[in-house]
Amino acid sequence: MAVDLYQASELIQNALLRELGDEVELILYFGSHFRRETHQYSDLDICYIPSGESTWNHITVLVNDRLIDLFAIHWSQFEQMAEFGHVNCTILLNSQIVYRRTEEAAARFEALRERFRELQKPQARPLLQRKAQEIFQDAAYPYYLLQQAAAQNRSLAAMRHAQETLKTILHCLAVLNQACIDTRKLDQILTLPKLPDGFEEAVNGIMTTADPNKLQQATGALLSATRSLLLLEQTQQRASRRFAEVFEATYPEFKANIQHLMLACERENPFTFELMSLYHELMIHMTYALTGINYSKFNSIADYEQDLAALGFPDLLPYIETGDFAGLHEQCRLFDQRLQEYLTEQGVPLNSFATLDELQAYLDSRTKSAA
Repeated sequence: MAVDLYQASELIQNALLRELGDEVELILYFGSHFRRETHQYSDLDICYIPSGESTWNHITVLVNDRLIDLFAIHWSQFEQMAEFGHVNCTILLNSQIVYRRTEEAAARFEALRERFRELQKPQARPLLQRKAQEIFQDAAYPYYLLQQAAAQNRSLAAMRHAQETLKTILHCLAVLNQACIDTRKLDQILTLPKLPDGFEEAVNGIMTTADPNKLQQATGALLSATRSLLLLEQTQQRASRRFAEVFEATYPEFKANIQHLMLACERENPFTFELMSLYHELMIHMTYALTGINYSKFNSIADYEQDLAALGFPDLLPYIETGDFAGLHEQCRLFDQRLQEYLTEQGVPLNSFATLDELQAYLDSRTKSAA
C-alpha cells in the first residue's frame, strides 16, 4: 500500500517540534520534491534551522523504501550560502518555508535570500571573482592526498580525493559564474558560460576511471585549466589607480623589511623571510600601479614579477645563494637608496622624517586635509 510521503513528513516534523520546541525557528522543504523533478528513488529533503549552533538533532527514516531526511542547517551555514561560501547555496533560493516559529525568523531568512540575489548582479562580479580564487585554493590539500594515493596505487583513496578536488572546483566555477546551480549535476555545470578549456573531458576522466594515475592526470589537468581561467578573469578586472595611491605609506614598511634583512646579515642568519616579503610587496604594488590588476594570495609571484634590475635595483639573490652576508648587507643599503629614488620619481611621499618638527608638520597637514 502506497504511503503519502507528505503526510509522513508532517508526522516527522511534529515529532521534531515536540522534541525541540522553540529551538526550531524554521522548517524548509527543498530538493527534487520542491522542484517537482522527482523520480522513483527521490528523497524527501527537509531541513530545519535551530536557534542554537549546538543543536544537531535529526530524524532519518525510510517510508515505503523512500528516504525522508530531516536535519539541521544552522543560521551560520545559511549565512555562508548567502555569501556564495557554501556549495549548497541552492537550498537558500530553492526552498519553501513550511513552519516558522516567528515572523522575525522568516524575515531573517528572506534577508539572506536577498543578499544572495544581490551577489548575482553584475556589480558584485569583482567580489565573486576573488571568492572563486579563495575557494580554488581549497583544492590543494585533497589534490596532495590524491598524489599520495596515486604513488601508492590506492584506487579507492585516489577516487575519493579526486572527487573531493572536483567538488571544490565545481563550487569555484559556480561562484565565478555567479550561478545558483546544483554542482552535483553535470548538465547544469555545462550550461555555465565560463568554463575551463577541456572541462567536460577532464570531468569524464575523473568520474569514469579507478586508475590512480589517470585520476591524478585528469584532476591535474582540470586544476591547471581552472587556474588559467581564473587568471584570465583576474586580468579583465582592472582598476585605474595612480602610483601614489597604490604606494601610499608603503615606504616605511619596505624600510622595515630592509632593516630586518640587514640585521639578519649582521647575525649571519640564513633565513630569507624578510627578503621574500620585500620582493613580494614591492612587485605586487608595482604591478597594480602599472596594470591595474589587483593580485592576491591566489597568485604566484611569477604572475606579477617585475624586472627590478632593469629599473636599477641591485640583485640580492646571488648574495643569498653564496652566503655572502657582508655583500648582501651592502646591497640592501643600495637597494634602499634606489627604492627611495624610484618612489620619489613616481611622486610617492616617503613619510620618512628626521626630526619631530618634520613629523609634526606632516601630522598637521593631514589634519588640515581631513578638515
